Amino acid sequence: MDLTLHQMEIFAAVARTRSFTRAADELVLSQPVVSRTIGEMERKLRTPLFVRTTRSVDLTEAGVEFLGVATHVLTSYRRGLDRFAGYQAGERRQITVGVLPSIAAVVLPTVLSGYLEAYPGVQVRLADGTNAEILDLLRDGTADLAITEVGPASADFAVDPFLDDPFVAVLPPGHPLAGPSTLTWADLAAEPFIEFSPDSSIRRLADLGLAQAGVLPLRHLETRTVATAGGMIAAGLGVSAMPELVLPLLAATPVITRPLAEPVITRRIAVHRRADEPCPLAVRRLVERLLA
Repeated sequence: MDLTLHQMEIFAAVARTRSFTRAADELVLSQPVVSRTIGEMERKLRTPLFVRTTRSVDLTEAGVEFLGVATHVLTSYRRGLDRFAGYQAGERRQITVGVLPSIAAVVLPTVLSGYLEAYPGVQVRLADGTNAEILDLLRDGTADLAITEVGPASADFAVDPFLDDPFVAVLPPGHPLAGPSTLTWADLAAEPFIEFSPDSSIRRLADLGLAQAGVLPLRHLETRTVATAGGMIAAGLGVSAMPELVLPLLAATPVITRPLAEPVITRRIAVHRRADEPCPLAVRRLVERLLA
């Protein structure tokens, strides 16, 4: 079946206004054209889309389902045209960047300082969250790019790695393991281990380090945020492992850190972009500064 964008716009207008006449007025079309278009769509789809009475026009069950399809198609089409217009103009008024909190706090300030000085007409909006959350923002078009860990979900995007972030052990003040200059993951096995929630970008790699070391530490506490984990560690409730770049978020927390080896676990940070869409010039300029 071949349906045009114009037909979908007419269908969406009728669904929104619940009236062939009001939809025709809104679209500056004649009412017979609107009625004929809906009839043609129903023949192609082989199902009624509306229940018509003398007093009302209501969506059928199939009409409700098709409205979701039409809304998605029209939204993607308009968003794509907006992105292309920005690409042709060479600038965009606003760029949305999905980013891990640690990267937003530690890496981006310096990069954005130079970028916004060079391109003052661009407004950058940061949307921080977990790895899955920010990739979802990129996937649905809310974000123009995502700065996050390279992981299994990265296969859906164009990926440019630019930073390796090694894991370190995080210990309470005065902890016996603070003596050696470097610790192994096995050293953490006998300690209460404060882990991150499964949706955290840290959890997958911490689990990998422990698994490769063949150890299973005591797990009593779980949190989603670095600040909460730092507070728990400082209070002597356990130890943990975190990427080095999150440590500035613990600057006000009295904890001790040591490099972790056997194995060395590194979080690879990359710029993620939708591979099937043109990259506007303003977005491309920001990516170039990140990669540099």
